[in-house]
Amino acid sequence: MNGYIVDGGLKLHICGNNPDCDGYILEEGKFEVPGSDAPTIDCNKCDGQMELKTGRFGPYFACQNCDNTRKVLKTGEAAPPRMDPIHLPELKSTKHDDYFILREGAAGMFLAASKFPKVRETRPPKLAELREIKDKMEDKFQYLFAGPDEDPEGNPTILRWSRKKKEQYIGSEKNGKATRWGVYWRNGEWVEE
Repeated sequence: MNGYIVDGGLKLHICGNNPDCDGYILEEGKFEVPGSDAPTIDCNKCDGQMELKTGRFGPYFACQNCDNTRKVLKTGEAAPPRMDPIHLPELKSTKHDDYFILREGAAGMFLAASKFPKVRETRPPKLAELREIKDKMEDKFQYLFAGPDEDPEGNPTILRWSRKKKEQYIGSEKNGKATRWGVYWRNGEWVEE
């Protein structure tokens, strides 16, 4: 149910499937309007302040001066800032007259068309492609370059995201399909699992 403050003493909860579902609950109590005492943090992209807001995917911090946003973790703290996108004009898109950009998203790093999200072409980056831009990447990603460019069978390695373990790992692909081989970063080295 979606909650809406009517005034300081009433809150209206309406079913999220409205108009198909006409369920609602009227709650009495003391309610504050969001934003009045909302916590703020410093913006990592400008000199502004980021204020807590609620969107369709839940709470997030949004800057008052620029378009920077950061999601809120389950602990209630702001997620660490994501890296700035890195343009790779030498990596041409296969479906459009376009090129790729390396981005960091909720599911790790990925290559996206420069016109993303309008052009929905994405793919995982090959580790060999990332080596060419090693000096442009943030320190938190330098551990990736200790990984292999090929698996034991000679297939190129790609950067993947494990949803189960919520971490980046290196896998491989053969003829555009992922293989079952993979290595994970454990205690300062890549370990095969």
